[in-house]
Amino acid sequence: MHKKLVALLCVGVMITIAGCGASNPLTTPITGTVTYDGEPLEGATVTLTPEAGSSGSRSASGTTDASGNFTLTTVFTDGQNSPGAVGGSYTVRVSKHEITESTDQDQSNFDENEGDPSAAYQSQVMMMTEDSENSGPESLINDIFSSYEKHDNWSNVISIAEPVDGGAASTLNITLEDNGVGEAKIQ
Repeated sequence: MHKKLVALLCVGVMITIAGCGASNPLTTPITGTVTYDGEPLEGATVTLTPEAGSSGSRSASGTTDASGNFTLTTVFTDGQNSPGAVGGSYTVRVSKHEITESTDQDQSNFDENEGDPSAAYQSQVMMMTEDSENSGPESLINDIFSSYEKHDNWSNVISIAEPVDGGAASTLNITLEDNGVGEAKIQ
């Protein structure tokens, strides 16, 4: 009887521990503004990518509105999202691309009952550039700001303090110029 009680107690403890899975880290709410040549930049994507060695950090992103304002959101591996970013060191990237509406000819969907699959593949290959990359939509701002390479005139590394529960929000101001000069500052 004693062994059954201990076994039952152990099973109960294991179920309790399993139900208390690790929660996602806290985030610091971050809002900001992007300007390009002194004007608000609408429709741009702002992405924070963790710097190498910044443990526990996750990417955060947001899209600018007509006033150039954005709010960052972090999406965790469990599918949950949280406003802001986890504490750590990040590289800021800003991109804005031409939006094109696709037509029926642009669609790469293949109907099994109609046509030749190799023709659909060939169509996709023909849309690629000479260096074998899909040309995609045209960038509407200087490509330096979305590049993974470091550039002397683009100061885009920021640090976000480890958040504490109920901590204050931070502001990220990004100023960009068409000539490739830019700065991202967290306040």
